[in-house]
Amino acid sequence: MQNSKNIIIGAGISGLSCAAELKDCIVFEKESSVGGLSRTFKFKGLSFDIGGHRFVAHNPETERLFRKIVGKSVLKVKRKSRIYRKGKFINYPLEIGIIFDFNPLETFSAFITYLYRKLKPLKGQSFMHKATNRFGDYLYNEFFKDYTQKVWGLDCKDISEELVNTRLQNVSMIRVIKYALFKKGLVKSFASTFLYPDQGIAVLPNSLSQGLDIRLNSDITGLVCAGNKVTKIVVNNAQEYPCDKLVSTMPITELVNLLNAPQEVKNSAVKLKYRDLICVFLKLKKPHFSESHWIYFPGKQMFGRLHEPKNWSPEMSNGEQTGICLEIFCHRYDDIWKAEDEEIANRVINDLPLLNASEVDDFCVLRITNAYPVYDLDYRRNFKKVSDFISSYENLFILGRTGGFKYSNMDVCLEEGHALGKLLKNSLP
Repeated sequence: MQNSKNIIIGAGISGLSCAAELKDCIVFEKESSVGGLSRTFKFKGLSFDIGGHRFVAHNPETERLFRKIVGKSVLKVKRKSRIYRKGKFINYPLEIGIIFDFNPLETFSAFITYLYRKLKPLKGQSFMHKATNRFGDYLYNEFFKDYTQKVWGLDCKDISEELVNTRLQNVSMIRVIKYALFKKGLVKSFASTFLYPDQGIAVLPNSLSQGLDIRLNSDITGLVCAGNKVTKIVVNNAQEYPCDKLVSTMPITELVNLLNAPQEVKNSAVKLKYRDLICVFLKLKKPHFSESHWIYFPGKQMFGRLHEPKNWSPEMSNGEQTGICLEIFCHRYDDIWKAEDEEIANRVINDLPLLNASEVDDFCVLRITNAYPVYDLDYRRNFKKVSDFISSYENLFILGRTGGFKYSNMDVCLEEGHALGKLLKNSLP
């Protein structure tokens, strides 16, 4: 079999969308299945994704591409998500009905602190400064501070303001009010519907994989360079493959370790961090847990978010039972990461409202590394130093959430992978 010399590292959405457009390439994936974070697992008659995925595209072309890839299996789902606050479930995005969940003092505090920050904004470059200025002290503390710190494992004063732009986009107090009253001023975070494959998100990577040369269980353990080009890759510390063009979606920190980087670049790479994730899937002895797709838990619970796959697609359930997936945001050096699966599951069950332990039929626990790039205050400077060094290799390209150290949604991963694949295809002799 003749091998292509165009190599793609990683069979997640970014790598696969690039490969599907390029065609003439080999995709090496260290796991035993494709998809990366966009995988669907089967567990005793039920199915669940890693963390739950939704597809919302600003660009109509991207939506058409998604529909073409997924085919007739695509569902249009009306979004319902809530926040668990002080023993109550509050609809999210915030609706005008939230005033009935606030007492008069809370309502007054929300508006007076919002107006105060319009007159006296905080000066600083952190998430805390920007979110407080945008929403006021009260709403920041009630709806953003604790959850954000739980997700990233950092004080909000140590998180870059860029996270506000990335995750909250141009959401503001005024836009919240407009959306709540008139459903106007729509932004992506407020999308009321989303697209989803009826058999789970794995339909997307599985469809992208069709006809591609994908080598599973293939870990890239070395790179051979000559001048400013990568000439070979080493797989599983054994086999070498010649390389004309190389697209990497592996963690950028790991990529740097495979290159002959100067010490200052290595120092910057060490400072780039990823957040890891534990998914706890509970199979329940009842047909429904809630009506929500997501429930957010900013409080003291060890988990931060819950999704119920059956609410995304009936095909994710056996009809008689439902399952729920809870996400624990952590680092692999944390005690919870090292704990036994049964201990983790029991702690989740004990922390979860509206559920008795007797209602749990079974559980499984998955650990996922490098789930989210961490935007600390210095990440942009460190990333620039690392990416500038990588770009000095004329045939090496970084791509995706982990490869490009970008907190990108699925539509962006699909768009950027497709665009890079097209660019590389047009450059082939």
